[in-house]
Amino acid sequence: MDLIPFLFRITIFILSFLYMIPLNEAAPTHSSPYDAITEFHIVFVIPITFHSTNILGTLFIFYRTYLRWKLDHRGIILSLRFPFYLAITDFLYSSSDLINYSYSASNKSKFLNNEVITLPSPLCEIMGFSIVLFVSFNVLLVGAISIITWLRVVQEYYFELGKYDYKIWFPIVILSLIFPLSTLNAYGSTKYNCATKPEASAVMTIFFILIVLILATIVFCYVHILITIHRVKEENSSVSKNSSVSSSNNSWMYLNNIEKKTLKKVLTYILIFILQYVPVLIYNMCRLLKIQNFIIGVIVSSVICLGGIGNVIQYMCNEGFRYQSSGNVYSDYKSETKSEADEAVDEQKSNDDSIITNNV
Repeated sequence: MDLIPFLFRITIFILSFLYMIPLNEAAPTHSSPYDAITEFHIVFVIPITFHSTNILGTLFIFYRTYLRWKLDHRGIILSLRFPFYLAITDFLYSSSDLINYSYSASNKSKFLNNEVITLPSPLCEIMGFSIVLFVSFNVLLVGAISIITWLRVVQEYYFELGKYDYKIWFPIVILSLIFPLSTLNAYGSTKYNCATKPEASAVMTIFFILIVLILATIVFCYVHILITIHRVKEENSSVSKNSSVSSSNNSWMYLNNIEKKTLKKVLTYILIFILQYVPVLIYNMCRLLKIQNFIIGVIVSSVICLGGIGNVIQYMCNEGFRYQSSGNVYSDYKSETKSEADEAVDEQKSNDDSIITNNV
């Protein structure tokens, strides 16, 4: 399958949801074309299913990361720490929203009687705040990963990330806290769950800008990575003309294979981010235009889980479904450590290849 036309078709398909709700038929939240039982099942069964699946996937990554650390008795390389960090943010988000929806779903009789079914105050406000916070963690972490990979591969700039990679987490936590703390009065009870209030246009606007900026960042970084890989392949091809035919062919095939793998992974990451957050953009636009439909809310809450599910699938493709202790893990770790210390150019290039093929 050609991934570029496929990515374009998926994007158009997602954007088409914006035109499914005509402006002249925009309805308030309390009206629905479905009966109460059908609406209840749509609103709660779909998100709970997605969140449960996402949590199971994150637990799988936690378990595999623990095995890697415990049984190999060595540090975990950066290309394996990034999926672990993404799994942390996905777990926090899905756990919070699963509690959120499960509590509301447990009050089915109240829902059928049009009574309040959400968590009581102030727990509801705290829950809404937490969900926005954890989603911000995820969005900013995706952007940070793309920037760090761009610095290492394109700029060949290596730096120590500090103990427990605090240089990644510290700015993400600070920025993520600034966003929801600046809109403390925007969280509370809605018809179905605890979230941002319908009139909280500031949250919608800020989040819209944040997603657009991160999407532009990952596209910029990963396109530059692809260009760099292609340039290195061309340079290696011209240099290897003076070497033997066998080594030249092997080198060209190796770099060509890296380029193909990187292209697929880059498009996969961009596609996953689009699937996650383009519906959120559409939802925010609808909220700002006073267009409200509960199906859009269900879609938004569910599709954010696609990032965690995609992270698990990508992890299993790279590492396999079953854990296998490998001797080359230590060599990868040594290569990464040496390159970060700028000890040798060859080691840096080797580390670049490892990062590209494992984590781009």
